Amino acid sequence: MDSVQCYSFNLGPLKCLFTTKAAGNFTFARACREDVLGNYRGLEQATGIPLDRIVRVHLDNGTRVVRVGEEDGGKGVIRELGHLYRADALYTNVPGLHIGITTADCFPLILHDPEKKAVGLAHCGWRGIVGRLEQKLLAAMAGDFGTSPKDVVVVIGPGIRECCYRQHDDGLKRAFADYSSLNLVRELPDATYKIDIALALRANLAALGVTKIIDTKLCTGCNEEFFSARKEGFTTGRSLALAAIKY
Repeated sequence: MDSVQCYSFNLGPLKCLFTTKAAGNFTFARACREDVLGNYRGLEQATGIPLDRIVRVHLDNGTRVVRVGEEDGGKGVIRELGHLYRADALYTNVPGLHIGITTADCFPLILHDPEKKAVGLAHCGWRGIVGRLEQKLLAAMAGDFGTSPKDVVVVIGPGIRECCYRQHDDGLKRAFADYSSLNLVRELPDATYKIDIALALRANLAALGVTKIIDTKLCTGCNEEFFSARKEGFTTGRSLALAAIKY
């Protein structure tokens, strides 16, 4: 872990990286393009990851999943997005290709298949969780690579936790009505409530037969190292999550 720039760790052949505020904003929608590119170049210098080995989607808060390959290197960073426009999950079996999403409270969810040597990355906000984005990603990996839930290792990255996810209307109660048995909601004296969407995500994974789950337990609301749209406003910057299979 580099406490100045990012949280980075390896799980066997899987490489995971989550940037902090100190590394800067990584979404072009929130700043001048050259400034954001400067942050990517700083990351390249700090980590040794070439920008043409990063593939980043343009998020839509939906459930579209795309496969990426060698030919997609640099897309979303130094090349045009192409088919990566408006997608919320991507996957690959190309070693050394770093798949990426940006977040500021939503959970970056990594699915690693060490048997088939494949990796997927999903942007799991409440819409993605309710829409079973992780299920769609796993199904795509199963269809293309033969990935089995019993082999999958999951990493849940930094995201907003129950301690900081406060809601004032009934929107999320209605959205998560099917999860009533989990007791996701905790009512507060001021007529707001807290909701544990990470618990719903873990329940989704368990329903798929995924049992190997590593949760970073990092809260973007509590931890000032990370951008938080709920705490700082929607126009705040975005952190970058990367996942790759090592050569």
